[in-house]
Amino acid sequence: MRSPDSCWLASGPRWTGGSTPVPGRADVLVLGAGVMGSTLAYWLARAGRAPLVVDRNDSPAEGSSGRNAGRVIQGGNAQHAPAIDRFGHEQALAVYRATLVNRDLVREVTAREGIDAHHTTTAKLDLTDSEDEALELKRTADALCADGIAAEWLDLPEARRVFGTDLPDTVLGGLHRPDQDAVHSVGYVRGIADAARRHGATFSLGVTATSLERTDDGAWRVTTDAGEVVAEQVVVALNAWTGRLLPEFDALITPVRGQLVQTAPVSFRIPQWGLDRGLVYGGQNQDGSLLLGGLRTTVPHRDEGIELPADDNTPAFSPELADRLATALPALLPGTAGVPVVRAWSGVMAFTPDRCPLVGELPGRPGLWVMAAFSGHGMPYSQVVAEQLAERIQGGAGAGIPAAFDPARFR
Repeated sequence: MRSPDSCWLASGPRWTGGSTPVPGRADVLVLGAGVMGSTLAYWLARAGRAPLVVDRNDSPAEGSSGRNAGRVIQGGNAQHAPAIDRFGHEQALAVYRATLVNRDLVREVTAREGIDAHHTTTAKLDLTDSEDEALELKRTADALCADGIAAEWLDLPEARRVFGTDLPDTVLGGLHRPDQDAVHSVGYVRGIADAARRHGATFSLGVTATSLERTDDGAWRVTTDAGEVVAEQVVVALNAWTGRLLPEFDALITPVRGQLVQTAPVSFRIPQWGLDRGLVYGGQNQDGSLLLGGLRTTVPHRDEGIELPADDNTPAFSPELADRLATALPALLPGTAGVPVVRAWSGVMAFTPDRCPLVGELPGRPGLWVMAAFSGHGMPYSQVVAEQLAERIQGGAGAGIPAAFDPARFR
């Protein structure tokens, strides 16, 4: 059942943007051609800068960005009410609003750059079979409504109606949020990378960065296996691999293996959904096939804190967990009984202790920036943090990046 690539890598457009040799100098050097690095290059190039993107792969989106579930959902890693409890209302709302801005930017960019075929709109239904989580979701519905954001708690009959197919009797209901988005992960990222190239960005692919250091004149020298590059500004957008160049982040970033299965197409349509506080989740592709991911907590000590592969984009796959996902599918969605699983794959997420990403300039190292550790929520932030970080790199405020993302918070 395991396939060599995700459904996105198997069906997405090939990269036709080519690659250029590594130059000796760069305006802004972006390390990583995933969704964060490619999108940052896009916004920098649109602003008239000439970013250079370096990635060890031969195409953008070969790593984690091409192996996720394509969910551009709203909100942070935690539901809104628990986030308010933990971070305070101001910061929790800043995080949620950032994802709303992100939604609008995804729609704007895909339309402007002619890649809207890789984008769809949907809804989100967070389901629960737990009384504790039901109270949490009801509180979240109330908190979102109080902040002017569309959300409602649905009991089981209403949840079934909105979901579009049957749900088990054990489900108590769910939090419904309309106006969400999904993307074909590889088509979306490579489309943005190609748009960045058209606007003036350069991509040097198949190149591995091995070290970085400050030069005597205050710039940054990055050593790669294809030569050195000196740049006034360097952005490390390597997600779980950030510690390879910035060892101080090793203790803050936990690599987590995620695994997904894909079914054959089904006749019904469902929204994005989650269960058990997002530890089980799924959605549907444009071709009607279903995606199911999660259950990583059922494989103790194998998915949290994994050993990152040295020269690969994904860790060893667990057939055991893929089988559990395939078995769980008809129990979660009775309408999928008899629908075969046709593909399964793995990828790497990067979690921080507080489940907020690391976005900003590193304290005491002007010109060195990080975009990493999105804790399984990279797509919901991909446009907004890239656009706002591009503004900061050019000397602007970039106020749309929540203060909760500041990498200095762990000092």
